[in-house]
Amino acid sequence: MHTLSISEVVARAEALARQVQSTGSRIAVRVGGKTVAALVSPEDLETLEALEDQLDLLDALDALVDHEANGGTPLEDLKHHLES
Repeated sequence: MHTLSISEVVARAEALARQVQSTGSRIAVRVGGKTVAALVSPEDLETLEALEDQLDLLDALDALVDHEANGGTPLEDLKHHLES
Protein backbone atom coordinates (compact mmCIF):
# COMPACT_ATOMS: atom_id res chain seq x y z
CA MET A 1 0.00 0.00 0.00
CA HIS A 2 1.29 3.44 -0.89
CA THR A 3 1.17 6.23 1.68
CA LEU A 4 0.77 9.87 0.68
CA SER A 5 0.27 13.11 2.56
CA ILE A 6 -3.12 14.76 2.33
CA SER A 7 -1.62 17.60 0.28
CA GLU A 8 -0.30 15.07 -2.26
CA VAL A 9 -3.70 13.38 -2.41
CA VAL A 10 -5.52 16.69 -2.91
CA ALA A 11 -3.09 17.77 -5.64
CA ARG A 12 -3.44 14.46 -7.50
CA ALA A 13 -6.97 13.43 -6.49
CA GLU A 14 -8.39 12.62 -9.92
CA ALA A 15 -5.33 10.66 -11.09
CA LEU A 16 -5.16 8.75 -7.80
CA ALA A 17 -8.86 7.91 -7.95
CA ARG A 18 -8.45 6.55 -11.46
CA GLN A 19 -5.37 4.58 -10.43
CA VAL A 20 -7.17 3.01 -7.49
CA GLN A 21 -10.16 2.15 -9.66
CA SER A 22 -8.15 0.65 -12.52
CA THR A 23 -5.42 -1.19 -10.59
CA GLY A 24 -7.10 -1.96 -7.29
CA SER A 25 -4.19 -0.36 -5.46
CA ARG A 26 -4.75 1.12 -2.01
CA ILE A 27 -3.46 4.47 -0.83
CA ALA A 28 -3.14 5.46 2.81
CA VAL A 29 -3.65 9.16 3.47
CA ARG A 30 -1.48 10.86 6.11
CA VAL A 31 -2.17 14.06 8.02
CA GLY A 32 0.62 15.22 10.28
CA GLY A 33 2.41 11.90 9.96
CA LYS A 34 -0.66 9.89 11.04
CA THR A 35 -2.73 7.71 8.71
CA VAL A 36 -6.29 9.05 8.82
CA ALA A 37 -7.97 7.56 5.74
CA ALA A 38 -7.47 5.33 2.74
CA LEU A 39 -8.42 5.33 -0.91
CA VAL A 40 -9.68 1.90 -1.94
CA SER A 41 -11.37 0.51 -5.02
CA PRO A 42 -15.15 0.15 -5.14
CA GLU A 43 -14.66 -3.63 -5.02
CA ASP A 44 -12.59 -3.36 -1.83
CA LEU A 45 -15.23 -1.10 -0.30
CA GLU A 46 -17.98 -3.62 -1.15
CA THR A 47 -15.90 -6.39 0.43
CA LEU A 48 -15.31 -4.35 3.59
CA GLU A 49 -19.01 -3.55 3.87
CA ALA A 50 -19.95 -7.21 3.38
CA LEU A 51 -17.48 -8.24 6.09
CA GLU A 52 -18.91 -5.59 8.40
CA ASP A 53 -22.42 -6.94 7.75
CA GLN A 54 -21.23 -10.48 8.59
CA LEU A 55 -19.64 -9.27 11.83
CA ASP A 56 -22.86 -7.45 12.75
CA LEU A 57 -24.81 -10.65 12.12
CA LEU A 58 -22.42 -12.66 14.31
CA ASP A 59 -22.81 -10.07 17.09
CA ALA A 60 -26.59 -10.30 16.80
CA LEU A 61 -26.47 -14.09 16.95
CA ASP A 62 -24.21 -13.94 20.02
CA ALA A 63 -26.66 -11.56 21.67
CA LEU A 64 -29.55 -13.91 20.88
CA VAL A 65 -27.69 -16.90 22.33
CA ASP A 66 -26.85 -14.85 25.44
CA HIS A 67 -30.48 -13.77 25.79
CA GLU A 68 -31.72 -17.33 25.47
CA ALA A 69 -29.18 -18.56 28.04
CA ASN A 70 -29.43 -15.71 30.56
CA GLY A 71 -32.70 -13.96 29.88
CA GLY A 72 -33.03 -10.27 29.34
CA THR A 73 -33.78 -7.04 31.13
CA PRO A 74 -37.34 -5.72 31.08
CA LEU A 75 -37.80 -2.46 29.17
CA GLU A 76 -39.03 -0.62 32.26
CA ASP A 77 -35.83 -1.53 34.11
CA LEU A 78 -33.75 -0.22 31.23
CA LYS A 79 -35.72 3.03 31.15
CA HIS A 80 -35.28 3.48 34.90
CA HIS A 81 -31.52 2.81 34.60
CA LEU A 82 -31.17 5.34 31.78
CA GLU A 83 -33.11 8.01 33.68
CA SER A 84 -30.95 7.73 36.80
